[in-house]
Amino acid sequence: MTRLIFTISLSLIISVSYGQAKLFTTRDSINMFCDKVMQALKERKFSEAIQLFRQKSVLDTSTINSIDKNLNDQMISYQPYYKMIVEYEFIEERAIKNSVVRRRYLLKFENYFLTVDFILYNNNRTGWTVSNFNYYDNPKELF
Repeated sequence: MTRLIFTISLSLIISVSYGQAKLFTTRDSINMFCDKVMQALKERKFSEAIQLFRQKSVLDTSTINSIDKNLNDQMISYQPYYKMIVEYEFIEERAIKNSVVRRRYLLKFENYFLTVDFILYNNNRTGWTVSNFNYYDNPKELF
């Protein structure tokens, strides 16, 4: 009986640990994740967008919380000048072999835009992770 309880407990622990951190094993799966984050940003669900990183990236909790707070605060301050978010557009992907990729998007407002970068990393063993996320309003970076 003890063996049965131990086996069931061990199975539950293993299945829960696998269920918490879905790995992105293909480029398509990590690209769809980036698109999902951008869609949430477009819908003004800023906290939801950033919280997607909690189980899907190597960013630590304090970094994620800091990005979440900053993004929410800045979007409120941008709104009088940039106006409402209209859409997002994927504009570029640059890769270093099959190991590091930068996916760049534009988050378009009525009067301006933000550039959003996802830095993705593939260790060729367990799959892709989001290693960095940046947003900025510097047009020089686009050219």
